[in-house]
Amino acid sequence: MKKTKKKVWKVVVVILLILAVLIVGMVSCSKMLMSSMLKTDNIITEAADVEKRDISEYISASGSVESENMVKITSTLTAKVKSLNVEIGSEVKEGDVLLEFDSADLQQQYDALKKTIENSDSLSSLNHSVNERNLANAKNEKEFALAAAQRAIDEAISVRDRAYAKETELTDRVNSLIGIRDDLYSQANGCDDPEMYAELFGNYQEAEMEVQSAQAQLDELREQLSGYDSAVKAAEDSYRSAEKSADAAIQSCQDILDAERYNQDNSSQTELDKIADALEECTVYAPKSGIVTSLNVAEGSITTSDALMTIEDKNSLKITVLISEADILKVHEGMSAVVTAEALGDKEFSAKVSRVVNIYKGGISDDGTGESSGGYSAEITIDDKDNEFLIGMNAKVKIILNEKKDVLSVPYESVVENEDGSSSVFLAVTDEASNITTAKKVNVEVGMTGTYFTEIISGDVKEGDKVVIDGTSCIDGMEINVISGDVK
Repeated sequence: MKKTKKKVWKVVVVILLILAVLIVGMVSCSKMLMSSMLKTDNIITEAADVEKRDISEYISASGSVESENMVKITSTLTAKVKSLNVEIGSEVKEGDVLLEFDSADLQQQYDALKKTIENSDSLSSLNHSVNERNLANAKNEKEFALAAAQRAIDEAISVRDRAYAKETELTDRVNSLIGIRDDLYSQANGCDDPEMYAELFGNYQEAEMEVQSAQAQLDELREQLSGYDSAVKAAEDSYRSAEKSADAAIQSCQDILDAERYNQDNSSQTELDKIADALEECTVYAPKSGIVTSLNVAEGSITTSDALMTIEDKNSLKITVLISEADILKVHEGMSAVVTAEALGDKEFSAKVSRVVNIYKGGISDDGTGESSGGYSAEITIDDKDNEFLIGMNAKVKIILNEKKDVLSVPYESVVENEDGSSSVFLAVTDEASNITTAKKVNVEVGMTGTYFTEIISGDVKEGDKVVIDGTSCIDGMEINVISGDVK
């Protein structure tokens, strides 16, 4: 039993010795490897200057340049183009004559119809004068007729009044004669003298005859009085009849005059106005300044489409770009943008987002793959009116989501995130004595991260330092060979 225990302990000791040798070897190799890595001169890395820059975060997009203000020149005429003064690419100013249609047939129609209307107007004017004269005559005839009727009334009244006056006069005379007669009768009856009686009775008889004569005249006159009354009424009836007839004649003339405006045939004038409008349309003017981008007519041809040509304002340009679903909610109207074009080299032009279309539009890419190229869209308006863009030119757009001016910054690839969440960069530090460059790790506080650069808020980094672009490839203190990095 003791021999067995001794053997076991010997085995354990041997194993421990082997493990100790392995651990020492691994540590030694690790130190040698680290020393080799720190001293090797085969590590080549890119570095960039730490400097103040304008940094920005943006979305890249592309599209073709088009006019923000486009107008289609249209015409309803179907006529032969007599002269065409523009071609595709022509620059025009507002008011320039673009083309002229042959107006000979229209002019002939206009002249003939105008002559017909003028003759008709002359006849209408003559008829109107006659109708006005008839109305005036009817009014004058009314005055004459009523004046005559009034005179008849006045005459009848005068005759009637004289008759009634005569009747009063005769009545008074009869009554007076009756009184004289009765008085003579009384005297005769009371007289005892035969001679005197005879004389008085004779006077009485004469008085009786005068009474009878006067009474006969009175009775005859009284029989005529109703006729005089009837004559006055008849005269008044004649007046009213004459007035009614005259008013009817006047109204008839007035109705004829009033009916003139309803009897006028305005269809000819309407047609003449249409022909006049067509004659004006024969000369087509530019409604605004711009460049002719499409042309659907030719000199000598007859128009088959209402769209003659298109004019676009080259001084007011926009670019419609597709925005991916991941970015569309970041884009808003009024955002700044920068526009470039391969044809214009490195020149950049300021722009802004003028419209965002939050409706997905599908499409198929034109690269032959058949993949979808749809998305949302935005309109970019070029602010710089002195730009050199041409309509139809391909352009690249950077929509600025966020930006800062003149801040200390480094390439965003150079920032290394540590395990504790802090950030650091590796500076390329060259020893003047040995001319050896090593990577020095320094902690920094970062701010805004743009598309290519990250803002440095604080840390042992200053303007003019050189920072290793790929920080993940470095170890603090290792020797490096530095070349200038290409950072956009």
